[in-house]
Amino acid sequence: MKVLVTYFSQTGNTEKIARAICEEASQANEAELKKLEDVSNDDLSGYDFIFIGSPIHAGNLAGPIKEFLGGVQANPGQKMAGFITHFAPAYPEQAMDKFTEPITTACQEKGIEYMGSFDCQGELTESLHEMVKKGRNLSDEEWEGMVKQMTGRPNDEDVAKARRFAREVLV
Repeated sequence: MKVLVTYFSQTGNTEKIARAICEEASQANEAELKKLEDVSNDDLSGYDFIFIGSPIHAGNLAGPIKEFLGGVQANPGQKMAGFITHFAPAYPEQAMDKFTEPITTACQEKGIEYMGSFDCQGELTESLHEMVKKGRNLSDEEWEGMVKQMTGRPNDEDVAKARRFAREVLV
């Protein structure tokens, strides 16, 4: 099976998960890792399975990912899965459904089988700390706890979970 792992990453969190997924996919498949900017919608027809990764920006998938998904061409028989990084420790299932909606919609509209999504915490870039802290109206103590929770993420456990997700959906 020919697999594409493509992603948008600004801080390296999503890229780290993309690399883990691609490494796992390459164990039993022909897998390629490409930044989203290096992939066109026309390129997708050559793949049986596509993983597409995005950070969460202001409660949504990153704009370039949403734009890319809007141009996905119909390809019955193809499969797609998502992977998402975010700074919050965890989101309820309903929030993840909202985040993955652009992926599920693209799949439904184009006859692509949606295989699910993986998410994990990433480390928020320091330049956004104060804005997010104020936006969430957090005390210094609450924010300190969040920073401690996200520091070093995605970690080895997150990478292992991403690899396991890839194995499970590629079966």
